[in-house]
Amino acid sequence: MKRRILLVFIGTLSACTSVSEISATPDGHLSVTCAPRWDIVSWNHVRKTGVRKAKAWCSRQHKAMHEVTLHSQGLRGVTRQSVEVVFDCL
Repeated sequence: MKRRILLVFIGTLSACTSVSEISATPDGHLSVTCAPRWDIVSWNHVRKTGVRKAKAWCSRQHKAMHEVTLHSQGLRGVTRQSVEVVFDCL
């Protein structure tokens, strides 16, 4: 029973974050943007989701992810919040 509750909770959290496709930046790095769908989602979860997506993308190419920068934008309750992870695959 506890396992079911945990799985439902994890599934709900993962559905709370939208993640963009990997795109190239003008300066040659790669970028992914994550945003919470609801205000109850923690910034730590949103950040980790973006970093996980970047690591998974690099690992599919048999390379390691190197985080260049991590930007957060927006103000909780006022504007849409987002986290942008800029990275390279080495």
